[in-house]
Amino acid sequence: MTRRDTVWLAVVLVTAGGCSHLVETRSVNRFTGAFEDRDIAALREATTSEFQQKALRDKTAVEAMGLLELPEGKVKVAEVEEIAPDRRRVKVEIGSTNAAKKKLTFELSRDGESGAWLVDDLLLKQSRRGTTVTRSATDLMDLLLSVHEFQRDWQSGDRKKLLGSTSEEFSKKLAEIPASYLVKLATRVVVSDGRTFSSRPRASLDKGTAQVRYNGPEGETVLALIQESKRWRVDDIVFSANSTSRQPESVRLLASVVSRAAGFLDAFNRADRKSLQANASTSFYKNCLARADLNEVQLPGSTAIDGTTDVRLQKTFSDIVIKQSEGLVRLSLEREPASDPKDTSVRGFRVAEVTMVDFGTQQERRLSAVFTAHARMRLFLAAVRQNDLPALRHNSSSDFNNRVWKQVTPVLLPEILGLAFSDAEADVLGTVFQGAVTEITVSQGSQALTCVLREQNGSLLVDDIYVPSTGLPGSLKQQFERLVPVLGFRQAIVAGDTAAVARFSSSEFNRLVWSQVGDRPPARAAHVGRFLAPKVSRIRVTDKDREEVLLGDRRFGARVLLVAESQRFRVDDIELLAGEPATGDRPTWLKQALRLDVARPQNRRPAARATDLPKAAKKTPLPDAPFPGVSPAVPAGPNGR
Repeated sequence: MTRRDTVWLAVVLVTAGGCSHLVETRSVNRFTGAFEDRDIAALREATTSEFQQKALRDKTAVEAMGLLELPEGKVKVAEVEEIAPDRRRVKVEIGSTNAAKKKLTFELSRDGESGAWLVDDLLLKQSRRGTTVTRSATDLMDLLLSVHEFQRDWQSGDRKKLLGSTSEEFSKKLAEIPASYLVKLATRVVVSDGRTFSSRPRASLDKGTAQVRYNGPEGETVLALIQESKRWRVDDIVFSANSTSRQPESVRLLASVVSRAAGFLDAFNRADRKSLQANASTSFYKNCLARADLNEVQLPGSTAIDGTTDVRLQKTFSDIVIKQSEGLVRLSLEREPASDPKDTSVRGFRVAEVTMVDFGTQQERRLSAVFTAHARMRLFLAAVRQNDLPALRHNSSSDFNNRVWKQVTPVLLPEILGLAFSDAEADVLGTVFQGAVTEITVSQGSQALTCVLREQNGSLLVDDIYVPSTGLPGSLKQQFERLVPVLGFRQAIVAGDTAAVARFSSSEFNRLVWSQVGDRPPARAAHVGRFLAPKVSRIRVTDKDREEVLLGDRRFGARVLLVAESQRFRVDDIELLAGEPATGDRPTWLKQALRLDVARPQNRRPAARATDLPKAAKKTPLPDAPFPGVSPAVPAGPNGR
């Protein structure tokens, strides 16, 4: 005997006993009996057409209804409320014992043709964020069946059906994704065996929006749905953090990123600068793409974004790696803020860089480097030839500027540049791309230079120049960083500018000498310039934060001791060299000699009197005297100075 036969027998017995609520009991029993028998035809007979349309429109409805966890067993009508002449709300208790009994509320509606009372809805209790709310079973069933239909459409491989199952806005984003990548995306969403309800979807409703969680191929997956045209449509899909992703991953955001990359690739290959600007970040377009010859580089088309493509999605940036037989192409996207500082909204993703990795050469070429490296190098070398300090600073990295160009004066610049560069035009010998760094080797006259450019804030800037060298650092940045204080010291002391000398001197040198003499340099200091004139022959580290620069040689020149203070090198002392010292002679160190000279009473600066009227400064040299161990008649150096 089926559950339906049992129900009809119970109705006969109740009728014989004269029980109240007979009609309601019979209607509810027909429904619960059909449900317990999993008989969808009988369920349709026991329900209204609206219930059938929303909750029983698919053969899987009985399976979906099982997720509502409806109680089974003996039905007892506890209360009947007449809402309208043709509508009643019936509260029942289902279960065989008091402990097992559960309460349900049915809404019955009288059929206009047959006059039978049919189940039109069930009201279920649902917990949401710690609060118990009442939900309509027909709404829940409609939602669950919509999820099943969504799964079926995404598993079909039919692009039209797939897009039709999503909201209008979400569908537009998905439509921009290359077809092969959309197929791959679908495999991450659909339940593998096609049985939607075996994945145990958990639904929650809230005023026209809903969330359904289920166990997807990559772990827990969340569908966000909205109602459009009285139908539930998926508005986003989220792969939760406890799935294979390391953080929640929104398919809506993923689609935006992929479509942006696809649009960029197609615009680049068409040389469509207007579309390219719309898909590229502001700095990438302005600094690289706006004036570039796009025909110099061939990028893959958008169809290359397929099932093998790897998309790494983060909150503020994303990478799309396109795999090819000869290498990889990586599109790096960044999220741009609004241009208005008062606007706190976040703009969409834009392509900020494209990197091409060649498996054969192992080179990593960045599009920004390919288009701008040679131009930047030529601007830098032009600034060198013209002794244009502002242009050198503009085309150099912040590190090159801080360590060299910001320490150089316009007067000193020609001498510094003359140490390494000539006026000859540069011919490019080769270019090596290594991601953020690009190296361009050129020949300039008889020498070879390697210009090192490094990416900084979206622009490629000159960071260093490498030169063949013996005894000196191969980096001109390192050479110039140490020679600027040496040559600046020499120029200042020859000019008698004690303020400039102090800027290039160490704190101790200033304390012992230059702060004592004011604007009156010792006369003998003028001789120092000759010793600092020979070419640099050696630079070496002597101790922590201390280095030595040798000018000339033992026969004639100077040994300059540098100390690092306040992130720059300063002259701490100078040994004057004028041949091998005689037996017993001590080395001639400038700091000690000048300190003793300044300490003589006749050479001390007199204290100013309050009654003295201000007068124009007059540079009066201190009395001249030879340095100990150095002949007053200093021979000319190798350069005739």
